Amino acid sequence: MTLFQERVVEHGTLRQHAVIVAVDGSRTSMRAADYALGQARRTGTAVIGVFVRQAGTVAVGAPATWVYAEHAQDEVAEEMRDYIAERAKVLGLEHGFVVLSGSPARQIRQLADQLLASAVVVGASEHFTHRFYGSLAVRLARAAHQPVIIVP
Repeated sequence: MTLFQERVVEHGTLRQHAVIVAVDGSRTSMRAADYALGQARRTGTAVIGVFVRQAGTVAVGAPATWVYAEHAQDEVAEEMRDYIAERAKVLGLEHGFVVLSGSPARQIRQLADQLLASAVVVGASEHFTHRFYGSLAVRLARAAHQPVIIVP
């Protein structure tokens, strides 16, 4: 399945009550992916990886930068998809991967609601400014209807 096909996958074809993990290629999101795989194994559910594309303010102003940023995000999403697929295969777990666009907190929350996820796993932010302005993990913990597990 190509990356484009995964973008247009219908959410109804993914397994319900799965553990959802948000990944972006950072160290903490990789640890979150490992934790989610372990959680899915312990509970006997599937794991669904989700990567949310964002359009940066710099990329919007310069078309060449936008194309480069989109390509870089495609590569990160593909790496994350492969990482989760390899680990899930070793553990014998059902798995899926979705690439969405927009606000990460909103998109992940909506996906979790649609799939009736048993939990949402995210990595803690490593950015100093997020202590003042809020991070994805904090926004999800406040707004999600499922338990949100924040992995340091």
